[in-house]
Amino acid sequence: MKKVLLLLVCSFCIFSANAQDEPLTGKKGQLILPESGDIGLGVNMIPFFNWFGNSFNNNSNNLYASSNKFFNVFGNSVLMGKYMLSEKTAVRVHFGFNLTSISEKKYVRDNSSNNPMDMVLDARKADNGHYTLALGYEMRRGKGRIQGYYGADIIFNLDQNSGFEYSYGNGYSNANIVPTSFDWGNNLNGNQRVVMDGGSTTFGVGLRAFVGVEYFVAPKLSLGAEFGWGVRLNSTFESTSSSEYYEATTGEVMIENTVTGATTAFSAGVDNMNGAVFMFFYF
Repeated sequence: MKKVLLLLVCSFCIFSANAQDEPLTGKKGQLILPESGDIGLGVNMIPFFNWFGNSFNNNSNNLYASSNKFFNVFGNSVLMGKYMLSEKTAVRVHFGFNLTSISEKKYVRDNSSNNPMDMVLDARKADNGHYTLALGYEMRRGKGRIQGYYGADIIFNLDQNSGFEYSYGNGYSNANIVPTSFDWGNNLNGNQRVVMDGGSTTFGVGLRAFVGVEYFVAPKLSLGAEFGWGVRLNSTFESTSSSEYYEATTGEVMIENTVTGATTAFSAGVDNMNGAVFMFFYF
């Protein structure tokens, strides 16, 4: 009898040990967790949460969840990818970009016509680009559906702002040294008017430590949240703005340039405490 009990205990221990080593599977036998060689594609869910909140309160700027996975100057990280080096390690890349183009036109009275109803167009245009690239290494812990992870990213960002370029319908002349021009708020100064705002170009690099958790709601499909701490260095290059005015003594339109010097800024801190929420697919 003792031999039978001993045999049963040994059999149970061996079965338990083998069961712990077996991978986690779903009802149909699919692997739940990613394995070595798997590729993961993810999306930041924060824009969806912002849209969802805005749809209920008619607020176009609902940011109750973080609008940024990294730093405020780095912009939204929209596309995320991973390559599983093993079941417990991965390399990752995050990429995001935002492009905007602004074009405005306003009618003003035509100074060359005696008809007060005749109009000409003033216009301005600006183009902005914001790019973010992050490369990182990730380590994971956990055996069930809940997986904790931690690691570090190096982050690069580029912000390009062309500044507004202005065009005016009324030109300068001896009889019209202050032509009628639309006032956009900062483009007119006496008989001078801006023809080119000082655009800016900023390059940044940062290091970020992160910690997060993923819950696998289905085979190789997870929802997760992440927080981090990092440092960054931003360098903004010098820029030039240009204004035009009429020089009555020579009868010429003159251009005056103003140069704004370069700046460098260093900062450190935690991510927005609302963190980031994402969805990942592995295959």
